[in-house]
Amino acid sequence: MAVATDAAIRERLERAGLGQLAPRVLAEVRTEVRITSARTASFALGQSRIGGAPDLPPGTAWPRHRWSRTETEIWPAWARRDLDVAIGAGVVAVEGEVLALALAFVAQLDLAELAPLQSVLPRRGHLWLFADQQTTLGEIGGYPHCACACLYAAEASAAELVRAVPPPVPERLAAHALAFAAARSLPEAGELDLGDDDGRRYTAAVADLAQPEPRHACLSRSEYGSIAPVPPADYTAILRVDSDGSDDVAINWGDAAWITFAIPDAGLAAQRFDEVRGFRWIG
Repeated sequence: MAVATDAAIRERLERAGLGQLAPRVLAEVRTEVRITSARTASFALGQSRIGGAPDLPPGTAWPRHRWSRTETEIWPAWARRDLDVAIGAGVVAVEGEVLALALAFVAQLDLAELAPLQSVLPRRGHLWLFADQQTTLGEIGGYPHCACACLYAAEASAAELVRAVPPPVPERLAAHALAFAAARSLPEAGELDLGDDDGRRYTAAVADLAQPEPRHACLSRSEYGSIAPVPPADYTAILRVDSDGSDDVAINWGDAAWITFAIPDAGLAAQRFDEVRGFRWIG
């Protein structure tokens, strides 16, 4: 994959007869941290990962999404049947008049690994991200978001963490070790309001500058899905986890291409990571 320098972008646009687009394209280039992943079963405590099991501070409760009995009573019959199955499997715990769904572990980020590559997220500590892709909670900015949780520990060192044993959850992602690299992402043709012909020429011209799949990334730009941009305006994308397309479906977001964990900009500035929302991108 070629590096998206200004010179490389201009050269490809000029070669395609689209040199006049260079100022607009360069104005829309965004920096991000791209992630490559590799299946593995061995991790150091605190090491960044997608899937597997997290390393949490001692005594940390596993994140759950909760409904009251009153909420579930108005669900359709098929949903109540699925709920009964989940209760029987231990995925949903009964807490009096509250039902608690254990969220699947998605990713652990050692922020010290990311610190040399970005200045948006905290420089140290860990983030843990959980979600249930089947539980849609509503819409923000025209886009649906699912049940999720983000835990943040600013001071916990790797030696203070404990490998957690996941409870029964709806799904478990295969464990992947991560490597991070600074990168630049280009706008899509739709963001530039190009006609069909120019849009195809532009996409082909810069294709070798795009990230190959799976397109995992931190601080990724908004993507234009079939409904609205993801994440919405005034949100910062902390982590995008792509479906990996492998034969064994190690990471799969169903009929969505990927999940983006994003936080309101005001929440990020105040480090209120409980405000993170999980948006499933639908292409």
